[in-house]
Amino acid sequence: MNRVSIHFLPDDVKIEVPYGTLLLDAALEAGVFIRAACGGSGACGQCKVRVVKGSVEALMEEKVHAAARAAGYVLACQTRAISDVTIEIPLAKVGRKVIPRDEAERMRLTARPMESPIVPEPDPMTIRVFMHPPAPATHDNVSDDERLMRTLKVEHEIYPVAAGLDVLKQLPHEARKEDWEFTAYLEVETCHDTHNPWYRLTRVQAGHPSYPSMALAVDIGTTSLWGELVNVDTGEVKARASRYNPQISMGDDVISRIVYALKKDGLERLQTQVVKGINEIVEECLQKSKLPVDCITYMVAAGNTVMTHLFLGLYPKYLREWPYVPAAHNVAPVPASVLGLNLPPQTHVRVFPGVASYVGGDIVSGVLANGMWQDEEMTLFIDIGTNGEIVAGNKDLLMTASCSAGPAFEGGGLEFGMRAAPGAIEGILIDPETFEPMIRTIDSKPALGICGSGIINIISQMLKIGILNQNGKYASDAKTPRIREGRSGLEYVICWAKESGLNQDIVLTEVDLDNILRAKAAMFSGYTCLLDKIGLTVDALDRVIIAGAFGSFINLDHAVTIGLLPDIPREKFLFIGNSSLKGARLACIDRKLYQKSREIAHAMTNVELSEDPTYMDNFMAALFLPHTKVELFPSVQLGQ
Repeated sequence: MNRVSIHFLPDDVKIEVPYGTLLLDAALEAGVFIRAACGGSGACGQCKVRVVKGSVEALMEEKVHAAARAAGYVLACQTRAISDVTIEIPLAKVGRKVIPRDEAERMRLTARPMESPIVPEPDPMTIRVFMHPPAPATHDNVSDDERLMRTLKVEHEIYPVAAGLDVLKQLPHEARKEDWEFTAYLEVETCHDTHNPWYRLTRVQAGHPSYPSMALAVDIGTTSLWGELVNVDTGEVKARASRYNPQISMGDDVISRIVYALKKDGLERLQTQVVKGINEIVEECLQKSKLPVDCITYMVAAGNTVMTHLFLGLYPKYLREWPYVPAAHNVAPVPASVLGLNLPPQTHVRVFPGVASYVGGDIVSGVLANGMWQDEEMTLFIDIGTNGEIVAGNKDLLMTASCSAGPAFEGGGLEFGMRAAPGAIEGILIDPETFEPMIRTIDSKPALGICGSGIINIISQMLKIGILNQNGKYASDAKTPRIREGRSGLEYVICWAKESGLNQDIVLTEVDLDNILRAKAAMFSGYTCLLDKIGLTVDALDRVIIAGAFGSFINLDHAVTIGLLPDIPREKFLFIGNSSLKGARLACIDRKLYQKSREIAHAMTNVELSEDPTYMDNFMAALFLPHTKVELFPSVQLGQ
C-alpha cells in the first residue's frame, strides 16, 4: 500500500498521504489544526488525538495514560498511519480563529482601558492619482512613461518619479483601455538628505476606481495573527479578522520554531503557514467590507524578531546562538507577490524595524502606539505574551528587554491549558472551607480546559485560602478529594469528568504550577532588572501599560497576588490591548509615523537579560508566590 487516506474529525477533512506519514504532518498538509507545543518532538504530549478507525503505529506510547491509550488516544506527532484511518481531534485542541471576548461581560477589570494618544494625519504611503493625459499624436509622440511623468509633474506637482520594469509592462495596455483615462499608484518616499519626497510608480490601472484606497495592518504574533483593513484617507477600520498563527503546529514558542526552521524545508514550511494565515485574514476582511482585493494599496506588519524572520523567509539560526544576531532589523519594502500574499502583485509590504534578537517590531509598534516616546511620565510597558517584551522609560530614555515568559499564560505547556475559546475556564471561586470550586467558562460551554485568565484566577484563589503554598506546592493535608496524587505529584481537580466536555477530569498539576511560576518569575524579574538599570523602583513609576490580547482580560488583583504584576496603586495600570496592531494601523494612515518607528527603534537600548548577573538572582527570588520578599506585596493576604 503506497498511500493511505486520513479522515480528520470534527473538521470532516480528508487527505491522502504516503503510507507511514505522521498524523501531525498529515494534519498540517490538510490545513487541520492540532496543537504541538514542542514542534513535534513528543516532549509536550499536547497533540493527543483519538484513532476512531484504522491502524496506526504509535512510537511513544508512554506519553499517553494507559486509560487514554485504551480509549484510542495517541500522540499525533509520534504516530504513523499504516492504513486508512479516521482521527478525532479533541474539541479543546480544535480552532483556528482567535475568539474575541467582551471585556465588560467576561470579567471585571481593575484598570482603565487606554486608547492610543497618537492622532495620525492622513498621509498614506501609496497615493492614487487619476490621470487623463492627451493621447499620442504626430507632434507629441513621446514615450508612454514620459507622457505619464510629464502629466504628474505639470498637473499634480508630483516629481521625481521612478518606474520599474514590471509597471512599465502594464503601462501601454492599461493606459489605452479607457482611452487614456487611468489611475497611477505611487509610493511616496522621503529623500534622507533633502527630506523632499520622491515617488515610485508601482501600478497602473485603467479607469477611475470607485472604491476607497485601503491598507492592511497586520500583527504577526507567536500565538495569533490579527489584521485590519484601513481606509488610508479617513483612518476608518472597515474590517478586522484574526486567526491562530498556523505555525503553532510546528512549535508553541520562538525557540521551537527556530529549531523547526533548521530542518529540511522547515523554514519554507513555516513561511508558507504564516502567509496562509494572513491570506485567510485578507479574504475575511474583504468579505466583511465587500471590497475587491485591488483596493489594497500596501500592507504594514509588526512582529517580534523571530516572527518577522519567518514571515520574510530569513534564516533564523543565529538568533538563538550567542551573540544572538538577527539577519536584519531594517528591511526594505517587499512586493507581496514575492511573499506569496494574495494581494495585487506590486503591493509592497513594510515591516516594523526590530531592536535586538528578541525585541522586535511588535514592541516598537507598541511603543509608537502608547506614546511613551513623547511623554514625560515614567512608564513601564509590558507585553504579557509568549515572548514577554518589556520597555521602561519616557521621551528621554527607552530601555527594553525580552524575558521569554513562554506560552503558559496562554494555556501552553499545561496539562489542560487552552486559549480563550468557548469552553475555556476563565473564572473560578473556591469555597475556603470545602475547597469546592465554582467555575465560569467562556460562552458557558462545558469545560474543555483552562485559559490564561483562569489560570491566574485559580492560583490566586488557592494561595489566599491556603491550599497552595508559596513555593507552588499543594497542601498535602488539605481535607478534600480534589487534591490527589497524580502522575507527576499532587494535582487539583478543577472539573470532574462527568461535568466536563472532555469526559475526563480537568486538573491543575504541580508541574503546571511550576510552569506558571517560571513564567511569572521571568516577567517580574525582567522588569525588576530593567528598572534597576534606570535606577528606579516600581513605586517611582507613573504608570504601567499592559499590552497583548491576554493582557486585555487580566484581573489586576489576581495578577498582583501571584506576583506577576507589581503591587502598586491600581489606578496606575492601563490596558492598551493589541498595541502592535494599533501601531501598524497608525503607520498605515500616516507614513511619517512609520518613519518615527525607525527613530524609536534606534533610540531603544536593549538589555540582554541572559548576560545580566542580577537577572538570575531576581528570577530565583520571584519563583515563589507572590515573591520571596513578601514585603514587596503588602496588599496580598496569604492563607494560613
